[in-house]
Amino acid sequence: MFAAKKRFSGLLLMLAIIMILTACNSGTGSGTTEPTAAGSESTTASTETNNDSSGATRIYKSLSGDVEIPAEPKRIVTDMYVSDLLALGIKPVGAVQYYLENPFYADQVEGIESIGDRAAVSMEKVIAMNPDLIITYSDQASEIESYQKIAPTVVIPYGTFTNVHDEIRGFGELMNKSEEAEAWLKTYDERIEAARAKVKTVIKPEETFSILEVSDKSYYGYGDNFGRGGQAVYSALQLAPLEITKKELMGDTQWKEISREVVGDYAGDHIFLTVGENNKNYQGDSIWQSLPAVKNNQVYELLEDRYWYFDPIAIQGQAEEFADMIVERAQQNRK
Repeated sequence: MFAAKKRFSGLLLMLAIIMILTACNSGTGSGTTEPTAAGSESTTASTETNNDSSGATRIYKSLSGDVEIPAEPKRIVTDMYVSDLLALGIKPVGAVQYYLENPFYADQVEGIESIGDRAAVSMEKVIAMNPDLIITYSDQASEIESYQKIAPTVVIPYGTFTNVHDEIRGFGELMNKSEEAEAWLKTYDERIEAARAKVKTVIKPEETFSILEVSDKSYYGYGDNFGRGGQAVYSALQLAPLEITKKELMGDTQWKEISREVVGDYAGDHIFLTVGENNKNYQGDSIWQSLPAVKNNQVYELLEDRYWYFDPIAIQGQAEEFADMIVERAQQNRK
């Protein structure tokens, strides 16, 4: 009889474990992903697949495969894609601290909690936020797997989108807010066109623009899809790059180190120069001082904390700021 009771107790214990495991596995996202090269586009489509008491869901076709997500997610956690959600009128419940410090939407992040910094996301904080959807750019399989254990997870690798229009429309599809996406883009286009028109009043079509960053021993050059204002300069304002920039920095490779001796090869008529607090008002060496852009007072310093950002809201703001910088400098140089 004791043995029978023991077997019966064992069966009850096994049944309890199965019920717990079933509950824990419900709502988990699917698949891991590998990073893609800049310029890759995601395939997005959604179909409602579940409309039971737990809430409607749909299938999102991501680069890493189909993911079942809530039809109307209410508690979204993201690492990088704060701007895209805000543009659609959605406020996530949590995001990485670095992106919450973006000055171009600082007035819109009140109430969004930090989940840690870029290299140190706290899974404990993410769990505590009880998200029903996670959107990440991570290419780390272990991190993605951790997210998937918490909530349905959509992976959108860095470089998936190469322009603002594709990015906002992509998120419009993901969030089932295509109308809001088109409305935001209409305003964006109007503001960017106004900025372009402003620049055209003082810049000739043949004048070239470079994006450089100064370091202790060298410079870095940047293309049109790696922050430092590249999207705003070349895509939004449509300012002309050097041929060497187009050849070396506007494909899969978006940045390179440049020695001080050959910086002139990468210096256009105008230079947007990213600097830190330790090298503001940069004077450089004799080679730097010999550059036409320096001699003609056409170097525009960009503080790194403001211009490293590359999201749609930042690109819009940077384009307008760059247009004002160019016009103001042209007026100064005429005096």
